[in-house]
Amino acid sequence: MNQTEVGQQIDGETSLAYEYFKVYRDTNPDERSLERLSDHAVSGKKRTATVFKRWSSDHNWQRRIRDWDVERSKDTLRAVILQRNRELVDFINRDFAIAKVAQGLAQKKLVELNEQESLDALEYRQVMMGYREAREFLKELIGIFEGQTDILNRVGV
Repeated sequence: MNQTEVGQQIDGETSLAYEYFKVYRDTNPDERSLERLSDHAVSGKKRTATVFKRWSSDHNWQRRIRDWDVERSKDTLRAVILQRNRELVDFINRDFAIAKVAQGLAQKKLVELNEQESLDALEYRQVMMGYREAREFLKELIGIFEGQTDILNRVGV
């Protein structure tokens, strides 16, 4: 059930009752009460908490409100996950660019070492360790991305 279906007028609910339901539904959950609803006028008409209690019972307002709040929470969660995913992709792209630079530096240094008459084993080892670190960094990035993708698939985004 999506938010639109949850918020729809139901069979047997008058237009006035539905308009009051929407006011009730759209009120902050911490401030939502049938008693406070009597402070509102809809189409120039005010009703009492007694009327709202009857409408609430007759038209399942509490269930509909709960379903509405759940759907809104899901929508918010989806939006947060999508935003975090975009941020993660940007983060990984920047880190990937850094790793590529590190790889290029290692390659350049290896070419320089290869062109020398005598190979400096210590320097060669340091370059290869730096290259290895860059590769491990890339593997870690790929793992983070795959983990995030798994989460998105489970949530249905």
